[in-house]
Amino acid sequence: MKTLSLFGMAIFFLTACNQPKLEKEQAATVIRTGKEYPKVYEYEVNVTDQASAKKLLDAGLENAGVITIDRTQKLKNVGQPIVHFTDKAKPYLLRKDAKYDNVQVVKVADMDLEEISGIQMQDDNKSATVEYTVIYKNLTPFAELVQRDLSKPEIKRANLSLFDSGWKLDRAR
Repeated sequence: MKTLSLFGMAIFFLTACNQPKLEKEQAATVIRTGKEYPKVYEYEVNVTDQASAKKLLDAGLENAGVITIDRTQKLKNVGQPIVHFTDKAKPYLLRKDAKYDNVQVVKVADMDLEEISGIQMQDDNKSATVEYTVIYKNLTPFAELVQRDLSKPEIKRANLSLFDSGWKLDRAR
């Protein structure tokens, strides 16, 4: 009986050792690849919208010399841009929106995964929830348009699943 229980324990430990454990470095690599970190944090500016122009004014971007705003607009010019970007803004202008030619996409900051703060393995050991922090670097003047404090790291979560080929980001959840 002792031999049988020792044999059973040995099999248990051998199978437990074969379960692939998700390490922090491995989780970081999977998340970096799946979420394409580091990447640019973008913001869309509607150059014909008065509400958008007010938001830019309130953020102090005209005083910073990044934009100019037409204060008045004639009826015949409705739909024409009222927000104009200066030479100082050129390094932050990424592209015009493909669908709407009145939307300019600007760079707010660079986003990057800072660290994996925790890994919670699920009962089946084939999926895990990973908590990680994202930091924002190289803030541009357009960072004033974002409602949160980009100087502080942001906590995010990702679900990973184990496949035959290894751990992958689970986009379904």
